[in-house]
Amino acid sequence: MSETNIIIIVVAFVVAVLAIYILYSIILYQGGGSKGDELQLSTKNILDQVEVLFEKKEYALVQLLATKYLDRVPGHIEVRIYLARAYYEDRKYNQAVKQCSIILKKKSNSVETRQILGDCYLKKQLYTKAVKEYEFVFEHKKNDKNVVRTLAELYKQTDQLYSAISAYEILSDLMELDEDVADVQSILAELNEEVHDYPAAFEAYKTRLGIYPNDVNTNRKLTELYIKIKNYPVAIETLQYMLTFVTEAKVLLWVYDTLVTLYVETEDYEKAIEYSEKLLDIQGSDKFKVRNNIAAFNIKLNRMGEGIAILEDLAMMSQNGFDVTLELADAYIQTREYSKAMEKYMLLLDKATPKEAKTINLLMCEMYIRWAVDMAEQDKLDESFEYLKNATQYNALNSEIYYNVAKNYYKQKNYTGCVEASNQAIEYDKQNTYKAKYLLLLSEAHHQLGNFFEEKKALTDLLKFDEKDPQGLYRVGLMYAAQHDFKNAEEAFKKAIVYNPELIPAKYNLALLYENNNREKAKSLYMEILEQDPAYEDAKNALADLSTSDFY
Repeated sequence: MSETNIIIIVVAFVVAVLAIYILYSIILYQGGGSKGDELQLSTKNILDQVEVLFEKKEYALVQLLATKYLDRVPGHIEVRIYLARAYYEDRKYNQAVKQCSIILKKKSNSVETRQILGDCYLKKQLYTKAVKEYEFVFEHKKNDKNVVRTLAELYKQTDQLYSAISAYEILSDLMELDEDVADVQSILAELNEEVHDYPAAFEAYKTRLGIYPNDVNTNRKLTELYIKIKNYPVAIETLQYMLTFVTEAKVLLWVYDTLVTLYVETEDYEKAIEYSEKLLDIQGSDKFKVRNNIAAFNIKLNRMGEGIAILEDLAMMSQNGFDVTLELADAYIQTREYSKAMEKYMLLLDKATPKEAKTINLLMCEMYIRWAVDMAEQDKLDESFEYLKNATQYNALNSEIYYNVAKNYYKQKNYTGCVEASNQAIEYDKQNTYKAKYLLLLSEAHHQLGNFFEEKKALTDLLKFDEKDPQGLYRVGLMYAAQHDFKNAEEAFKKAIVYNPELIPAKYNLALLYENNNREKAKSLYMEILEQDPAYEDAKNALADLSTSDFY
């Protein structure tokens, strides 16, 4: 068997050599006449011979035949073009480029040569050079779809996006079949989106949908673009339209999940629940996550009982249930069922990792602080102090513990204790998250103690930290007014109102200042206060007094 194969290979080789020899002989001896006749006959027939070989994809023979001929007749442009094309088809791009360069030196406007050269540069990934050649070709072949498409792709490849858009628009106009137009419009939509020309992107997507109205991918991209520009109502409309024809489970999951996300974004939690429940029926949906979301949406709607019931079920279903149990504890905190929240935290602590235990301790600290605040609001200060003490067991560095201790002391008129606790709060607030309110309380405690220097220092520190703090400016105004520095008091009150137009006490005290030198302004401020709060008695009385004095 192997001997037979060898014989076949040898015979094929011999035949090939003979073919080359015969072709070469045709060039040298065709016609059998004189040298002049021989040259004339060769020139006449060579192009036909090369063309036939090229069409048969005999690129090696074209190269051999054309090269031998061009050695004798180097100026034959048409044969050299075939040689360049044969090199290109044979992936010998450097040789093809060389032949193109020779041609262009003699015939720089050869469109065919420039197209071959552009194709060579394209294969060699020399895209900038390819663009230059194809721009020349395009000027002579503006209706050639392949030329326009190649130029468009080259513009895209070289990030000349606006030029690419222009080329693809021309290509779209050249297309005869709807499916080809649709494909080009899809590319145009993506390019226009990339350059942030959203109206043009919308137009391209809609043109494609005019051809394929139920194209899933285009409707999806259109939806995503609506979401990008925050046009949520139209995005929702598009998704609801998709539900009329989409059947694939994977796509349905995306549609329902996106609808839920959009309804959450627009705070329409009823709709979010509706589509979450539909999502539960789709194959492949994460049932646990969806039910968890439904619980959260119910809680957002203040349907605490329904939300908690779902979370209780999920906590029992889950092997670990860490995150769900945390959500459950938070729901109990929102309903002020602190004991139940504490039970959930303690249950988690029994099996928590060190990292999880740290998280739980921080949350328990915050729970006790919130519990303490509730007690303080009910004037149960002993219980409030007790819960704040419990909070220190879980995170003694939480500055809010000491701030609420200070507030309780202030309520009890224990201003010395308030100062001490306020300073602790400031000390533990390393990130200065609540520095302004801590300094404000500290200034008020010092004021009650008659420590006016310390009061001024606290307020100065506050306004250094936040020069636009309305309460701080208001307190500074009061301090200046008490010292009969009415000019600075007026300035402070006015700034406080600028930064918080709803701050009635600042308006009232500014009106009091105006009573001495600008009664009309004072009246105007009192009326403005009563528009905000018709029950503000001090403003009513002051306005009545001014009106009475005007009458007399």
